[in-house]
Amino acid sequence: MLTGWRPGTDPADLSAALFDGAIVVFRELPAVRWFAEMVRAIVRDVFGTDDPPGAESSLPASDYRRLAVCARNRVADDAVIRREWRNVLTAVGYAPESTWLDRVRLRVVPSRSDIDHRRLSPLPPHRDTWASRIMAQVNWWLPLYPLRETGTMLMWPDAFRSPVANDSAAWDFEELERAGRGYPLLPTAAYPETAGTPVLIEPDDLLGFSAAHLHAGRCDASGRTRFGIDSRTVWEHDLRAGRCAPDVDGSPGTEMWGWFEAPRLAGGRR
Repeated sequence: MLTGWRPGTDPADLSAALFDGAIVVFRELPAVRWFAEMVRAIVRDVFGTDDPPGAESSLPASDYRRLAVCARNRVADDAVIRREWRNVLTAVGYAPESTWLDRVRLRVVPSRSDIDHRRLSPLPPHRDTWASRIMAQVNWWLPLYPLRETGTMLMWPDAFRSPVANDSAAWDFEELERAGRGYPLLPTAAYPETAGTPVLIEPDDLLGFSAAHLHAGRCDASGRTRFGIDSRTVWEHDLRAGRCAPDVDGSPGTEMWGWFEAPRLAGGRR
C-alpha cells in the first residue's frame, strides 16, 4: 500500500503520483526528525512525563482532557513549530512560498472510553475533500510514538476511485460553526464492508496522501494514547496545471480556502 518516496524528486511528479492514488512515505528526513522531536518536547512538558502515551493510565479523565487540549493548543500556537513545518515541506519539495498551508494539528487519541471529548476521538471514515471540496489537497500524517495495528489510522485504497455513500450533501461548515458540539465535525461514511488497512509506519516517518482517500482512525484498550501530527497543503502549481484527484462521490459546495494560509507566490490566489 505504501510507496517510499525519495526527497529531491520533482514535486510535480509527487503530486501526479498522489492524485493517482499513491500513498507515499518519506523516511529518515532530518527536517522531519527535528520537527517531531520539537513536538514531543512540548507534549512531554505538558504531561510532565517522559512517557506521554502512558499518562492516561494514571490521570483522572478530567485532568487528561485538560492536558490534552493544552498540548493541542500549544502546538497549534507555537511559531517555531510552524516555521519548522515549513522546513519539512521544503524538504519534501513543496516550497512554502508556493503552497497553501493548513494549521499543524496535534492529534491525541487516548484508548480510554471515559475520556470523551470529540477532539480526542478517532475520526470515522471520511474523505477530507467532502468537507474542503478542494480536490488538489494533500494530507500529511506523522506518528510521534510507535503505532499498534489496533491503534493507528485505517485506509481504504481500493475506494479511491469507487463511490462511497456519505452525508456530504447535508453537511455544512457554517452550520457546524453555529451549532458547535451538537453538529458533526465532518462529513462521514458508514464503515465500508471491507476492512480498512492499518497504517504501520515508524515514528518520524512522514505519510503523504491525497485528501480524496477514504480513511479513519482506530483506537484500542491498550492504556496508551496515540499522538501524531496531521496537516494539509495545496500546491499552487497543481492548481495552475489542473492536477487533482478524481471526485467520485463528493457533493458540490464552496471550496474552503479560508482554512488555508495563502502562498506568497506572486500571482497566487488571495
